[in-house]
Amino acid sequence: MRRAFLGLLLLLAVPAAAQVSDSKPIKVEAPKPKKLQFKGEVLSVTRVAITVRSLENANLVRTFTFSEKLAPKIAKQIDADRSYQHGDRVSVEYLDGTEVALKIRGKPRQPHP
Repeated sequence: MRRAFLGLLLLLAVPAAAQVSDSKPIKVEAPKPKKLQFKGEVLSVTRVAITVRSLENANLVRTFTFSEKLAPKIAKQIDADRSYQHGDRVSVEYLDGTEVALKIRGKPRQPHP
């Protein structure tokens, strides 16, 4: 009985041989995020972000920051005093799961003199 116990201990003490695999690595591609649109009316616009209230649900308000490509365009509009104003209807294109505006569609109103 003692020999069987020692044999069992020896089997447990011997490390298992490493498994070697010569297969090719598996390539996993992340799915591209969907582009979504949020339609609403402008509440405020700054050089950093735009705040929009939904047309369908007046209680739903979202704030989007601008993408690197869009930020200079908005800054140029603000400098020329032709940016979006409160009440302008816009459609903000953004990636699903983010709050970064890629495009803003809608015509800004002309400022009152």
